Amino acid sequence: MFDNLKPEAPRAHGRQVWCKPPRPVWVDLGAVFRIRQPREHFEDGLDLQSRVPGELLFWEKTTTGHWVGYVSFVMQKAHAGVRVSQLVMEYALEVRVDGPARRAE
Repeated sequence: MFDNLKPEAPRAHGRQVWCKPPRPVWVDLGAVFRIRQPREHFEDGLDLQSRVPGELLFWEKTTTGHWVGYVSFVMQKAHAGVRVSQLVMEYALEVRVDGPARRAE
């Protein structure tokens, strides 16, 4: 499923691979922030268990051979959101077909 997200290996040997334009993805926050057991319900806290839309900016290969994507997305908090840009393991990302990619600049 993620084969169409990952960069081609020859272009990505040991460096960052930029997505131009950024690619729309889904970010599984439950996979990014693995919570073993909830402590309590706090209605105004950050929602770290939802699936949110994001933009994949580039890929980076790790020393263990895994891919991580640098993704920008919004985490929900009560009636607002917090914009975050961070590295996310490939297994927590999925192609998002409901949103077009930005035009190349």
